[in-house]
Parts: sequence; structure tokens; C-alpha cells
Amino acid sequence: MEKANGHMPAAALKEAYRTAYLVAGHINATLNEEEREELDNWINASDANMRLFGELTDEKNIESSLEAFKNMQVEEDLQKTKRQIQFKGKTRFWQYAVAASVIIALSIYIYMTQFQKDKPEIIAEVTDISPGTDKATLTLDNGTVIQLDQLSNDTSIAGQARIFQDKGTIIYDGKVSSGELVYHTLRIPRKGHYQLQLPDGSKVWLNAESSIQYPVSFNGTERKVIVTGETYFEIAKDPTKPFKVEVGDMTVEALGTQFNINAYDDEPFVTTTLAEGSVLVTKGTTENILRPGQQAQVKDGIFKVINTDAAAVAAWKNNEFKFSDTPLDMILRQVARWYDAEIVYEDKIVAHLNARIDRNVPVSKLLYLLEQTGHVHFNIEGNTIKVRK
Repeated sequence: MEKANGHMPAAALKEAYRTAYLVAGHINATLNEEEREELDNWINASDANMRLFGELTDEKNIESSLEAFKNMQVEEDLQKTKRQIQFKGKTRFWQYAVAASVIIALSIYIYMTQFQKDKPEIIAEVTDISPGTDKATLTLDNGTVIQLDQLSNDTSIAGQARIFQDKGTIIYDGKVSSGELVYHTLRIPRKGHYQLQLPDGSKVWLNAESSIQYPVSFNGTERKVIVTGETYFEIAKDPTKPFKVEVGDMTVEALGTQFNINAYDDEPFVTTTLAEGSVLVTKGTTENILRPGQQAQVKDGIFKVINTDAAAVAAWKNNEFKFSDTPLDMILRQVARWYDAEIVYEDKIVAHLNARIDRNVPVSKLLYLLEQTGHVHFNIEGNTIKVRK
């Protein structure tokens, strides 16, 4: 390991300390939002960083590194690192938290000063799949179908709405009013997403392979829409007109609140996850009022409420994948919709994984991060992703 005057170069060592703190904080689940974003930026800065992150967060690698480093003459650097890296959590980290964080710092330093400088990165040419984009069709009440992503920016639709392509958004002004309800339907294909502002000012985010049917103005005593797939709602308050979302034979009613609905046919449950406010979830004669952080799971005769991470559930709205102890099959169903890929299992794998990554990356980057858990491996062939042990 190179040193200047018997010490590691100060700038490189400082950067190693900082990155070690962020990686260790990720392992210990103690990072705040700004720190998580800083770590995400470092991970996504290069494929080499992503590979290193996977190696550093693998507990087996930390254990072997501890053994390998124990006889190295780096006591001065170890003591300096111990003083500089602080941990907020005391119970959930490994028993050897300080020693492990020292190895992380030293590993990062070696990576920055030797491998990153002296070894040009060699990236194998692989088949890849690009991520989804702003893409949607709008069906008017007369049956006309409009491909929204093919229109120019700031386009008027039938004098009722405007399309803003730079933001992937359709906005209704709510000024159209008539005695009868006139409905439009917004549909999102696989490998697409879009945003909608309803006539009352409520906002809706639609994930891939989803749809919403809604009136161009809310007449009468209630506001009602019909959805499929996955949608996130930010409801404008209007106590005189309850807002209702119909999902098959289930209804979600809200006044002013934010919630996520996942109603894909291939998911085990239709879920409603509350982020803010309160909602009333009704199926048949069964109903439940949700509090923030709760999720209603409904399917056939099952109706249960659990606590969950609402931010992780709705991370797609912010164009992120965020998996927290998420079953592999659930992760890959999201991958299939967002990348329009076919998933083929060559082995039966039961695993729960953790990962956080931008949804704008090619699928190879996401799959590589998942592979670092050691539970699964992938091959990409055209639009097919093969899954094996």
C-alpha cells in the first residue's frame, strides 16, 4: 500500500473514510436520506463502484478480509480509522462492527489508489435491456386513441387537457362541465410510466402496465376513478366530495391523503399502502381504516392489514427500485414490467433481497447488484432474463 512520508495520502484516505462510513451505515440501516443519496451517487458513478459495493456488503467477504488483514502492519491506519468512523446504531450491526468498518475503509483505499488508477476498467460486451420511459395512450370518450409520447410538448387535447412531454404529464384544468360524465382512459404499456393531474387537482402516478378511467370533470357528490395495475395517488382535499378508487370489487375511499395501490393480476394480493392521512378500504361487507405505514392485503376471502415501509413500496414513483427483504419473485415481476422482459427460472430459488438503485439504469446494472447477494445469478439473452442459482 503506497504511503506519502509513511502515511496514506490525506485526500484519498479522507474519501475512503467517508465512503466506508456510508457503506457501513447502509449495512447498519442508519443512514439518513441525504447520506443514502450520497451513497447511491457513489454506487452509480461507475460499474467498478457497483462491483465494490456488492463485495463490501457481503458479510462473507468481510469475514475473509478480517482474516487476511490481521497480520498486516497497518496499526497506525487502523487506529486512525477507528477514531474517524462513527456508528449510530449499536444493536443491529455485526458483533465486529468496528473491525469490519476498518476493513471497508482499507479495502476502499486499496481500490482507489491501486486498482482504479493502475488497471483500466474492462467491460465485457453483453446483451442488455434499456429501462422504461414516459409512454402512454389516452382513449377519449368517442373511442379515439392518442399516443401521448408521440405528441409535441404542451399539446391541447379536445380543449380539456394539456400534455407536457418534458414532464411525462397530462393535466386537466377541470373547467369542462356538463350534465353527464364524460370519461377518458389513460393506459400505460409495459416499459412505460406517466403522470396525471385530475380535474380536481389530485395527482396520479401510473406504473408500467397500468390504467385509470376518470371523468374530465367531477360532477355530483363524489369523485370516482377506476384503476388497474399500480398507481400512486395524492388527493386534493374536498370534504364535500369523497374520493373513491375502484379496483375490481374493492373500493378505497379518501379525503386528503397519499396512498399506493398495487392491483396487478400476477401479484398474490391487491394491496393499498398508506403514506399520509387515512383511507377506508372496503371489500364486500369488510372494511378497514388504514393509518400511515399500514398496508391492506386483499384477495378472494383474505383481508388483512400489516405494517410496512410505505416509502419502499412507492419508490417506483420517484423512479427508484427499493427492495427491503423483498421476495425474489416479486422483484423480478417488477423487472419484467419495467424492462418488458421475459423471466425464465432455470432453478427454483427462494430468497429475500435488499437493494436500492435508480430505475433509469440498464437491466444489467440492477441484476449485477442482485447477484452480489450470492443467492442468484442471471443471463440476459435478447429480451429474456434467465435465473439460476
